[in-house]
Amino acid sequence: MEDESNIKYWLNCHFHDEEKQQIKKPDEIQDQLPEPTSPLNENIFNRIKGSIFGMAIGDALGAHVEFRPRQYLLENPVSDLQGGGTWGLEKGQVNSSFSSKKSNCVPFFLLKVYR
Repeated sequence: MEDESNIKYWLNCHFHDEEKQQIKKPDEIQDQLPEPTSPLNENIFNRIKGSIFGMAIGDALGAHVEFRPRQYLLENPVSDLQGGGTWGLEKGQVNSSFSSKKSNCVPFFLLKVYR
């Protein structure tokens, strides 16, 4: 069985300060991760990349309707990338949710481990 201590280490939040008010982003701690101990598994790597692309595409598709009421969504279903919305984003641009979601930490960590 592989040593999972590296994985568990990355699942914990890492902070800039002792008061635990400022969480470090994945790119701020990526160099602390040791090199993978096993060879790259292309299937896992492709699935990780697919999950990241899926999150980005889903976020970009829904960005222009973020915070809209349900009735608006029923009358105007999302069928293509559009600009505008609450944040005035460009067509295809992801909103801040994509870059700040805690769920992004795991795929970025996995990319680092299985690259």
